[in-house]
Amino acid sequence: MNTQAKKNIRQAFPVITFGSKEWEVTQAAADWVGNNLDRNVSTILAQLDLLTIAQRCLVDGETLEAVGEAGPYGTAAQQRAWAAGQLAAACYAINAAEALTEERRAASARIAYLEKKVELLRAETRAAARFKDIVVPFRKPRAKSVDWDAA
Repeated sequence: MNTQAKKNIRQAFPVITFGSKEWEVTQAAADWVGNNLDRNVSTILAQLDLLTIAQRCLVDGETLEAVGEAGPYGTAAQQRAWAAGQLAAACYAINAAEALTEERRAASARIAYLEKKVELLRAETRAAARFKDIVVPFRKPRAKSVDWDAA
């Protein structure tokens, strides 16, 4: 992340304390830039119309004044404030998108584990069904533990 991007984040989040939500959000934004703009996060930002703001402020290193010119306000202070608000929203969205993609990744791993478990149980059930009627010579058949006909 370049120095102008760091300045933009400091302007968007004037008070950042270690461990606070704002700190986590700024770290997520720095990770997003460092991870070559993670495609899943970029897709979510594009759906929220925050991708161009995030790219211009965090990747390209444009000033908030330059980015704010695309906004609806006329004065420089209003444009800067609008751009800072949009950048803050983009940073929060990056944090939420990373959490969402991690949750999806964990859910898909759990689904894969459960599908494998179902296959193993299905094979075990088929094996039990195949061998239930085996007659072993020289051995008395065991009495049924449960009489299903009586139930």
